[in-house]
Order: sequence, then C-alpha cells, then structure tokens
Amino acid sequence: MAHPAWLKKYLKMKPEVSDIFTDLEEFKAFCVKYGRVFREADLYNNRNETYQDFNRSKAGKHVKNGWSEELKKMA
Repeated sequence: MAHPAWLKKYLKMKPEVSDIFTDLEEFKAFCVKYGRVFREADLYNNRNETYQDFNRSKAGKHVKNGWSEELKKMA
C-alpha cells in the first residue's frame, strides 16, 4: 500500500526538532562526564547552574568536575 505524499511530508522531522534532540544528547553526555544531575527540563534554562556550566564547557572554558566532590564525600 502506497503512502500519500502529504503523509511523508507530515512525518518528517523538522531541523529545529532535530537540533533540540542533538542538544539534549550533548547535555546528557556533559552531565554524565562531569557528575551532574541530568534533567531534561534544565535544557535552555539559563538560570540553571548545570546548563550554565554546559555552555561554559562548549565555549572551551574550565568547568569544575562534580565527580571528585562526590568521591570526597564518600571517603
């Protein structure tokens, strides 16, 4: 059964949506690498400290590693 042309156009992912998912994957990778809590709602929230650090790391600036603090608390 052939699909109508409008259905293929309707189901195609727009570039804006694709960019959001790409940013979300990068944000998750940052949170895992630096020991931060990952919440999807924090993406694009400029008041959130984790998102601010994410932007700093993308700009090439130094970001404090959260894993070392957790390890110090456990010892």
